[in-house]
Amino acid sequence: MMLRRFRIARLAVAIPLFAGGPLALQSGRGLMHGYVAYDDISYNEMTQGAIHAKVELRGATAHNHEIYTAVTDNRGSYDVPNIGAGEYTLTITAPGHVTYRIDVYIPSDFECRLATMLKKKTGARTS
Repeated sequence: MMLRRFRIARLAVAIPLFAGGPLALQSGRGLMHGYVAYDDISYNEMTQGAIHAKVELRGATAHNHEIYTAVTDNRGSYDVPNIGAGEYTLTITAPGHVTYRIDVYIPSDFECRLATMLKKKTGARTS
């Protein structure tokens, strides 16, 4: 009976450590997964390498000068791993398309997911 109680107690301590419970260590870093679509390019065209977007995450405070970059793959997906917690400006650019820009906050140990559609640039106005 005593041996059984000891095993249960040991198991109760091990579960929070391996299950991401309150005793799990935090990395202090975040992660961003994203997808970029285009209003004028089909998914099939994109998978054939028709276009790739550049993604930039730039620190937006006086104390945060970090810059993270990524390029979309042939499916329009990108990953920005190991991001320090803080405020950033996310900029997504692609040839012939309007630049997408937004301020974001990445908390510690957070996984951000974002889907964006870039609009085709229109011709210059004539007056």
